[in-house]
Formats: sequence, C-alpha cells, structure tokens
Amino acid sequence: MPKLSPPLTETQILALAPRVKRYKIGDGRGLCLVIDPSGKKFWRMDYKRSGKETSLTLGTYPSLSLADARIKRDEALKLIVENIDPVEQRREARKKEQDEKPKTRKFLLSTTANGGMVIETHSNRITLNSGQVTALTAFLIATPDAKE
Repeated sequence: MPKLSPPLTETQILALAPRVKRYKIGDGRGLCLVIDPSGKKFWRMDYKRSGKETSLTLGTYPSLSLADARIKRDEALKLIVENIDPVEQRREARKKEQDEKPKTRKFLLSTTANGGMVIETHSNRITLNSGQVTALTAFLIATPDAKE
C-alpha cells in the first residue's frame, strides 16, 4: 500500500531549501514538488500507465501555486481515468501547434562588386554570377505569386 503523505502547505513550501542533490516532497495523489540544487522548484505528477512509470511536469513554483498545481493534477487524473495519457495529449497538442505555425527560413543576401549575388543560410552558401542573377530576376518577375 502506498505511503500517504500529508498535504503540503504554502509555509512548508517556502521553508524548503535546496540540497546537494535534487529531491522531492509529496503532496498526495501523485503530485510532488521537486527542488533542484539551484533552488528552482517545480511541480511534477508521477503516475503509472500500462505498468510504466511516467512523470508529467506541471509548472514551476511560485508561478504555479499549490492550489493551481492540485487543479492541474486533478485534470490529469481525469484524463488517466478516461484512458488518455496526459503526456501524449500534451505532445500531440504541441505538434499540432507547430504544424499550424508558418515555416520561415532565415538567409543573408548580398551582392558582389561584379554584379553577382551571394545567398547564405546557416548551413549553405550559394554564389551566383551576374548572368545567373539576371536569369533569376527574369524568372522571379515572370512567376506569379504563390498564395497558400
């Protein structure tokens, strides 16, 4: 039978000091506060799913209060009861958000003294002579703008 932890209080949390190694203090029902040697405190929920131990980081203290951490824990427990893994749900939401973001690439464009052009990205460099620049310009003028 799991050990029952008395619920944490704000006073106890404020009194927790960093140690040489990372440690955690339980609040109950899988919620715990992890304290780093640097003094950073963050909320984590530990749970088992299909026999595998998993951790869900909920946020940092004090930006996520004790009461809010308990609410997030309860929401995650509801998902687990519905047979939904909260970590997988978070990954899917982040992936969907990334897919909806417009993809942009940064590059540096410069001209040379003889009418050429240099296009540089973080990993590639393309050098065009003046004839290639003229052909590229003509191509771009003739190509209609693509709208997505």
